[in-house]
Amino acid sequence: MTFKKIFLFSFIFGMSFLCFSPAKAFSISPLKYTISLDPNDSKDLVVTVKNDSSQKKEYEAVVAGIQQDNLGRSIIKSNSDIAENWIKYQNKKININGGETGDLIFTINIPKNALPSAHYIAIGAQEKNKESVGAQLMTIVVLHIAGTVNELLVLEKFDSIKKYYFNKKLNFLLQLKNTGNIDLALSGKLEIYNFKNNIVNSSPINLGNKLFSQSNRTANFSPIFTDKILWPGWYRSLVVVDYGLTQQQIVGGTNFWYLPVWFLSVLILLLVLIILFFVIRKNKHEKTG
Repeated sequence: MTFKKIFLFSFIFGMSFLCFSPAKAFSISPLKYTISLDPNDSKDLVVTVKNDSSQKKEYEAVVAGIQQDNLGRSIIKSNSDIAENWIKYQNKKININGGETGDLIFTINIPKNALPSAHYIAIGAQEKNKESVGAQLMTIVVLHIAGTVNELLVLEKFDSIKKYYFNKKLNFLLQLKNTGNIDLALSGKLEIYNFKNNIVNSSPINLGNKLFSQSNRTANFSPIFTDKILWPGWYRSLVVVDYGLTQQQIVGGTNFWYLPVWFLSVLILLLVLIILFFVIRKNKHEKTG
């Protein structure tokens, strides 16, 4: 499987990242590029800037990388993706009259030794004025370097937040890392088994949007229980995660005890009754003795 064959299935990153000024002074197009290139290839990307004000304005080209945090949120950050270094400006600045448009041209030059991989970059414009740097508007670039695709997901941690639960509000922590060279679609489910190895609950879990290459994902989730009784005792939980276009699967497990309040109350009551029984019995023996 190659990037060229599957790039149409790549993560649709169809939103622009922008910083608003009180009055919208300009706009850009397009909002997104999705491209696949071979090592040693180059390609020009054009960002069209429209000056929506009535005055002549100066705009400067900007480039930044895009990262994901552990919750799957995308963050624009300079010097966060090596592909930022592959982009050159044909024109760093442009002046545009009010109501007119101009083009900023960015050239991507792929190194000849670039490995198959996915990169996420933001290119765009920021308004320049005498006092300060104004608003920024960015176009998202999803860049695939052609080659063999490796879909690899590592389950770094799966555990129950507690080892003992006194109600059905169970909570689990899952940590994943995409060690492959392409973004991965994720889906999963949580299964809970009793000591007889019978399944007592199966719940889908939300793992968020696609996981970027070389990024981490952390998820907290709780199973959805019906009104049926969950008996006290030892339980085993399994998390099953399906990932990628090939729908590979990774599984993790952990254990916990379920000791509901009513069960503990019964135990305490039985303990009190047993103590009372022996106290009464002892008193009777002392009287008869």
